[in-house]
Amino acid sequence: MKKKIYILLGSLFFSMGLIGYYLPVLPGTIFMIIAAYFFMHSSERLYQKIISNPYYGNPIKQYIEKHIISMKAKVLILSSMWIATIITIYITPPLVIPFFYDTFLNLKIIGIILSFIGTIVVLRARNR
Repeated sequence: MKKKIYILLGSLFFSMGLIGYYLPVLPGTIFMIIAAYFFMHSSERLYQKIISNPYYGNPIKQYIEKHIISMKAKVLILSSMWIATIITIYITPPLVIPFFYDTFLNLKIIGIILSFIGTIVVLRARNR
């Protein structure tokens, strides 16, 4: 049962990754990394299919197997992530969501927190 759930989740993230490579608002590589993780634990054939792809396979394999991101990729990832975060902060209205009874979370703050988490993940990876 666990294997089937992992294949289903891997397929979902793989689809999101493919869409992300064509849409500028959705990051493709991170979804491919998540898909590869699920396939690595459920289907060796699907995992090999992702990491052997000539277009996006090598960076995914390097990150999963050796926890390596090239310096050029780090600069590209961090700059695009923070540019998108800053643009989002300035163009979106201050939406709030109910958190507990009378406490509200600002969605802009959640976006900033997620960007900081992404920055930590990228910076912790070794350079190639």
